Amino acid sequence: MNSPRPSTAVRLIRAFLAVGFLFGSIALLVVFAWTRPLPDLAEIAGAEQPVAIFRVRSVQVPRQWMGYGIVRASDSADVPARVGGVVLEVNRSIREGVAVEVGTFLLQLDDQDFRRAQQAAEQQLAAIDAQMQSLGVEEAALRDRVRLAQEELDLVRADERRVRDAVQSGAAAQRELDRARQGVITVERAFLQLREAGDQVVPRRAALLAQNEMQSAMRDTAMKNVERCRITSPIAGSVQRFDLEVGENVLPGQVVARIVDPRRLEIPIRLPSSARGFVAIDDPVQLETVGQVPRRVSTKIARIEPEGNALERTMVVHVDVPQVGDAVGLAPGEFVEAAVDAADSKSHSVVPRRSVRSDRVMAVRDGKLVGTPVIVSHSFVGPLAGSGVSDTEWVVLQEPLPDGLVISIEGGRSVAPGTRVRPIEAGTAAAAASEPARSTVGDEAEAR
Repeated sequence: MNSPRPSTAVRLIRAFLAVGFLFGSIALLVVFAWTRPLPDLAEIAGAEQPVAIFRVRSVQVPRQWMGYGIVRASDSADVPARVGGVVLEVNRSIREGVAVEVGTFLLQLDDQDFRRAQQAAEQQLAAIDAQMQSLGVEEAALRDRVRLAQEELDLVRADERRVRDAVQSGAAAQRELDRARQGVITVERAFLQLREAGDQVVPRRAALLAQNEMQSAMRDTAMKNVERCRITSPIAGSVQRFDLEVGENVLPGQVVARIVDPRRLEIPIRLPSSARGFVAIDDPVQLETVGQVPRRVSTKIARIEPEGNALERTMVVHVDVPQVGDAVGLAPGEFVEAAVDAADSKSHSVVPRRSVRSDRVMAVRDGKLVGTPVIVSHSFVGPLAGSGVSDTEWVVLQEPLPDGLVISIEGGRSVAPGTRVRPIEAGTAAAAASEPARSTVGDEAEAR
């Protein structure tokens, strides 16, 4: 069922009411804006607002590069099992964090197989030695037999010559010469066999010597493997990892313990690639740990890697961090931030970081604040001697400002540009007392 539509008169009344409310709201807004309280502009314009100032000067400051790195021990060892075997004994006093010395016993592997191999090699060496002795006796006997065979050969050859002479003179028959010749051939054959047996002595001795060397190497390897079954600490330090138990099987090359010497530390620090050419060996480095209670350590660059990382656009410098006594310093595995101070031979205009706002500093000229554009080259963290302020964060300007130029330390944050100001040297009691007044005036200026 359709509801009755409102009459034309009702619609007109509603339209007039809506328009009336709209214009009434606009009128109220205009009245409120016109009657709002305003400070006496003439009075404020004529007053000089106190501001803390800084006098610009050119100084030589190091070019700082920020980087990061992870502390690692200069001396550390992943102790491997050089042979495989079953763990027979473990040093029960060794646990993570326990200090060890060079040669401290860690664990013992089963060495029976290596001992048997050593015994077999020693028996082979004994057999080879016996063969060498037998070969020496045989060689001496062959020399005697060759000597006798040589004498016998001389005799039968002399007899052959006599028979040949007799045959030529008709005193002997040809068959007697043939028998004499046959005797010479028989003796020569025996003599050659003895000579051949004597010549075989040298290669037989060489073969035995080669077998002796091979068995000696096998024996020495077996002895080394027996020694390797007893695993000890190769360096002095503290145990980082050691978790083997009796009965476990260890494979060759398996790491059984890690020993770390925390007395000498090194840190590879990653810096931007743009730092190459600025940083050098012996440049000072300030290290700071990341945590609730940061620790700071001063050191210097020890060496610089020649290649950079193209993907990360970084370069790596190394610093050494010696631990002093029982002082709580850095520990391997800690993440640190590093500030490298690279020497810069040029003088630059340096201003507090807080004085730069929107790439401008507020200079005091003719009693007023005037904005001056600047270009920041790089930043510097640390105290600046003779600056007169306690700031530790500074910016180095690419283009120098005139020495002695007076600028507002706050950079126009509390006093608007163009305001007449009364310069106050930073750090004085008057500057400290004027802080609330500056804040109030700034708020009023922003309100206007």
